[in-house]
Amino acid sequence: MTQRTHTIMYAVLNALVTVGVFEGLIAILNLNQPEIFAQTAFFVGLFFVFQIILLYDLHFKESGSLSRARRLHESVPHRMQRSWKIFSSAFQDRLQHLLNWRYLKRWLSYLILPGIIYWSSMGIFYLNFGFPKIQQIFALLSSMAIFVALFYIKEIFSRGKLVVDKDIFVVLSVVKIYASAIAFGASLELVRSNCLNQWYLILAVFCFTFLLIFQALFQYGLIQAKNLAITLFIATIMAFISYLVLVFWGYNYFTAAVFLTACYNSMWGIFHHQLDKTLTFQAALEILVISLIIAGMLFGVTNFKAKILGGCEYRLAFK
Repeated sequence: MTQRTHTIMYAVLNALVTVGVFEGLIAILNLNQPEIFAQTAFFVGLFFVFQIILLYDLHFKESGSLSRARRLHESVPHRMQRSWKIFSSAFQDRLQHLLNWRYLKRWLSYLILPGIIYWSSMGIFYLNFGFPKIQQIFALLSSMAIFVALFYIKEIFSRGKLVVDKDIFVVLSVVKIYASAIAFGASLELVRSNCLNQWYLILAVFCFTFLLIFQALFQYGLIQAKNLAITLFIATIMAFISYLVLVFWGYNYFTAAVFLTACYNSMWGIFHHQLDKTLTFQAALEILVISLIIAGMLFGVTNFKAKILGGCEYRLAFK
């Protein structure tokens, strides 16, 4: 069996598991069992974390730990003492790549995208309690997104490169657009439907924006002070825009999520060109024009006066 076939089989099986998990969680939620839903979602989330750790471990482990330990302790005369030293040394050597910060931060970065998709999907399922058709649509979309994300994460691990190849980077960038949309939408509506303080939305959008761009920088091998400063600046702008959306947008949070995603993608697109050293006035203008067209279409179909009766009132703090 070739490596490519193995990767495809893994991704397909994982997609089936993901679909089954989402369907089960939706069924639990629609039985009006939110506590069981939250508990089950938490443990399933841990399963996905363990899965990526296992994938990383299998591809980056150091082989020959036992033989090195035997050579190291072959001079120990007592048999039981030698066996214990061999076991402890081999075990420590086997896990060395997971305990080293250089490796640890690498696999942590690959938890970001699947984690955002998964937990944002949980939020969307919860917000659409009693609307199974909407839940099923997002279950299908999120399953596809996780399928693609895990497929290419395994491909990254198989290639064993610190800097991600261009083909994988482009595909994961598309997945990040979906991840940003459901993350922004779920954050907005969770804050609004529960009448939470606006700072929860501001911090959520700031963190999601920073993490998505940070992962891209890590995959590019461009974690530098200047790039991180630009990322923080973009995240701050996105947080401010999300506050304006919270105050002025109508009750349709799906269109609000698309608008926030268009804003995020326009700023990230310009930043991406700058990282590639391909940023020109024409490229920046094209990105901005496309974003303005999308924004114009959303403004045209959105009723900004439509509010939920008896809903929360958010006003500009500096007004």
